[in-house]
Amino acid sequence: MSALAYFLEDEGLPTVVLSLIRAHSEAIGNPRSLWVPFELGRPLGPPNNAVFQKDVMRVALELLEVPTGPVLLADYPHDDPTAADRDDWRPPFDFAETIPDPSNSVQFAAALEDEMRTLAPFHRAFVAANQRTMVGLSGMDIEGCRQFFVSYLADPAATNPIPSVPIAEAFRRVVDDLKAYYLEAMMSANPVIPSRPQLENLFWDRTALARACLAVRIRMFADNEKVTHFMGDRGLLPGPQRHRLGLYGTL
Repeated sequence: MSALAYFLEDEGLPTVVLSLIRAHSEAIGNPRSLWVPFELGRPLGPPNNAVFQKDVMRVALELLEVPTGPVLLADYPHDDPTAADRDDWRPPFDFAETIPDPSNSVQFAAALEDEMRTLAPFHRAFVAANQRTMVGLSGMDIEGCRQFFVSYLADPAATNPIPSVPIAEAFRRVVDDLKAYYLEAMMSANPVIPSRPQLENLFWDRTALARACLAVRIRMFADNEKVTHFMGDRGLLPGPQRHRLGLYGTL
């Protein structure tokens, strides 16, 4: 959008860009940008909060009236009110106290199946209540995702279920679907909405699926094939979790 702003400005149309990554806006230097301290995918802040979102748009549009320039980068002054952890939120189910080592493929496959069986009714409740789901990137049903995940964990030469892309990319898509399944189930049947970091931290700290993802990440990181290495480096573990777990730039 920052690059597109230049072309629009050349045609005489003033622009304002909402910036989610401040460093990018600093480097590109388009005429007017409002940096917003929200997570990627939420340029207007928390969902279902029209008052807050209108304020973001108001502050952005007011930059059209500021006479300074030619480059103006302003900071939105308020944080996302839903970004703080909620002490009164608990997931609607308990995770297992112990998780088998992913290297024990038989025990781990059973533990993952039990974990996902526990989540199933909660995910159905989430979809029924919200009439939507983020599961679907891989094009496979959730059981197919689980089966391929277990197969790839045991053998990186497993059959690729999405032959149009490298198997490492297929695995990432399957992980994205499984992760969405977990996070949506974790938000089910609870009027309290947790923060995104609160959900992510619980997922990466307390689930068998996440434990296995970290194990596969090490294997991918050591692979010389570019796509596989990239998935191990950056594709499986989000940047904030790499920082939190002390794995940024390392295995």
